[in-house]
Amino acid sequence: MFDNILLALKDHMGAGLVSVLFLLSIAYLALKEKNPGKRCMLIYVPILILLFFLCPISYRVYAEISESITYYRLLWLIPVTPVIAYTAVSICTSLDGAKQNICIVLLAVLLAASGRLMYSDIYMTRAENIYHMPVQVVDICDALHVEGREVMVLMPYEFQQFVRQYDPCIRIPYGREYMLNIAMEGDDLMDAMDDENRDPVEFGRLATFRGCHYIVVHPEDKFEVLPENYVEYMTIDGYIVYKNVLLSTEVGKIVND
Repeated sequence: MFDNILLALKDHMGAGLVSVLFLLSIAYLALKEKNPGKRCMLIYVPILILLFFLCPISYRVYAEISESITYYRLLWLIPVTPVIAYTAVSICTSLDGAKQNICIVLLAVLLAASGRLMYSDIYMTRAENIYHMPVQVVDICDALHVEGREVMVLMPYEFQQFVRQYDPCIRIPYGREYMLNIAMEGDDLMDAMDDENRDPVEFGRLATFRGCHYIVVHPEDKFEVLPENYVEYMTIDGYIVYKNVLLSTEVGKIVND
């Protein structure tokens, strides 16, 4: 159990330079900061949260009421940025003239070197709209949205994390738990979708049984033979939409490309 806690801490730390700066800032404030309120918020509170995070009992309780894989989120409670920022300002303001300017430049370079380009993450893409998600997700959800009811849509893997953020009325039969590898059991529909030799009859039956009104696929994943109970319905931003002919629904708006 403690190994899982340390692994979560390690994954959250990344390269570790920010964590080193944070610990050095804590040490500096412990020596220099005299204000009781600031010492409480910038020193004692972060240390208590970290100790709580490292406690196996905390991990066990969290795993019971939530998902152990998201345990690292407790580390978000630690005010890492405020502590480092306050320490940096304190150091710079204690200097003057050229020393202050040099200190500011060095700290800026150090902070820049401690991070990495956000778009290097596979789940991060450059914003294409005000929603900060792929425009295809917006268009597909708008096209399949039905006011006052939920619509089940089997979405491409790359869209699953965005759908629930944009339109809560668009449901997906499997999604986030499989992206994070935290699903407790296998999923027959997902397995059928990922199968290189997809059986259109079996796949169509599974999708119908799971209540999928629509199936949306990338052009490269187009069905050579239509899934049972489905017809090719429309194309949205290049993505192909198949509609179930047995499950009734009404499309509020259609966006064709």
